[in-house]
Amino acid sequence: MNNPVIILVAPQMGENIGATARAMKNFGLTNLRIVAPRDGWPNDKASSVAVAAIDILSNAKIYDDLASSIADLEYVYATTSVPRDMNKNYILSKELPDHYPKQLKVGIMFGRENCGLTNQEITIANKIITIDTDHNFSSLNIAQAVIIICYELFKSQERTDLVNTQLLATKEQMDYFFAHLFTELDKKNFFKVAQKRPQMTRNIMNIFYRIENLSNTELQTLRGVISALTKK
Repeated sequence: MNNPVIILVAPQMGENIGATARAMKNFGLTNLRIVAPRDGWPNDKASSVAVAAIDILSNAKIYDDLASSIADLEYVYATTSVPRDMNKNYILSKELPDHYPKQLKVGIMFGRENCGLTNQEITIANKIITIDTDHNFSSLNIAQAVIIICYELFKSQERTDLVNTQLLATKEQMDYFFAHLFTELDKKNFFKVAQKRPQMTRNIMNIFYRIENLSNTELQTLRGVISALTKK
């Protein structure tokens, strides 16, 4: 299995970042990305909690926005304990080893301590992970959620899957595709009601992100289709 990227989106407490680093090191994960940490970076509280996992913090990559943090990734999971009103595939954490695309560059997103990930952030994920907890109390600390996911992946390290040798589309390439598509739709006045545009764009993005293993070549074909349909 490749080494997935753990992505903390706008974490609010340095202690949780440090505890996340420890959880990752417990199960052999080393790639940590942090998006817009509330208290800035570096963070002394994160370092004091990380202890022997300080190397993961030292090598962590810091980003100003989510889009840049996942631009090079081919497959992204979003974690949430709250059901979302969107047509996107869900899996339980214990099912992750059976669904994990081992040959791809994978990222797993974790949201803010107080409210998790936004619907817009979840839209860009290929799939949602829900940790199977008691339905009466499903809220988890970030580091607790991270360690459960890391443990499930660690258990499956010896498993093997069929290898897909095609070069898959990255999130950055998907962003270019959506920009192209929405630009042309705007020209055709597809979004007639401005207030509905955000929800409609999310719906369109969810349609494409449900496609498993979309290759870069296939994505270029889709862009060619758009160009052909809009050519004067």
